[in-house]
Amino acid sequence: MPEPRRLVLDAETSAVPLARHWASEVCSGQGLPTGALGVLQLLVTEAVANAVEHGSGPITVEVDALGRGVHVTVHDTCPDHPVLRHVAAMATGGRGVALIDQLATGWGVEDEPEDGKTVWFDVAADAEWPT
Repeated sequence: MPEPRRLVLDAETSAVPLARHWASEVCSGQGLPTGALGVLQLLVTEAVANAVEHGSGPITVEVDALGRGVHVTVHDTCPDHPVLRHVAAMATGGRGVALIDQLATGWGVEDEPEDGKTVWFDVAADAEWPT
């Protein structure tokens, strides 16, 4: 089984598209189906955007393409956990963790002693956009 791929980024808004495109390349090269690839791109975008906005850098993204899907971790040096919010329909933000909660097959947060936290999520190979 291949080792997880790792990308380290500065905590800047430019990290979001860089992480999304990088994760997409890693996983499309591993044969991840189109539906799951779309879910992966959205969730990486949301997790890295949260790390940029609410965390502190550097941000480390790891992608481990498995036969059953993909395991992703996003690490930043801020110890504060993300919060699952229920926002108003007209709100312009605040849905990132809710999207991860809805579309990932599992997710969580691990505290890193002396060095922030790691948010992780899994995307199943058969994941599809909700209808």
